[in-house]
Amino acid sequence: MPIKYHELVDLFGWFDKTTFMDGVILEQVTPGSIIIAATFFGYLHFGIFGSILATNCVFTPSYLIQMGIMPFFDRLRSHPQFYKVINGILCSFVGLLTVVTYRFALDIQWSLVNIVFTLVAFVLLVRRIDVILVILGGIILSFFH
Repeated sequence: MPIKYHELVDLFGWFDKTTFMDGVILEQVTPGSIIIAATFFGYLHFGIFGSILATNCVFTPSYLIQMGIMPFFDRLRSHPQFYKVINGILCSFVGLLTVVTYRFALDIQWSLVNIVFTLVAFVLLVRRIDVILVILGGIILSFFH
């Protein structure tokens, strides 16, 4: 998501922040989230051809990387530095997600009700309430907002 945001909003300027957030919401509430978002963004910018191209481009790099690494994965995993590299990748990913979350937070029209929604959702997720229930609760409460 951070890379998509940088590319689609900041670098190329194909979408504004609101449209990007719509795509992220769509990707979070549907199965196959990354595929749905790629198809959505591809379609919005380039039509049917763009949706097909974007969907294929989501699969191709990871497929090629996976096919290239699989024969060597057991040796890689047994290397002492492997988990340090994976941990570094995970830390950078958390940092990227933090930046995107911050940027999204700047674009929300904050009110007391939205702050309460956010805090309640955060507490429920920390308490390991099923994310589907949190989303459904947010949808239901938003009808009364």
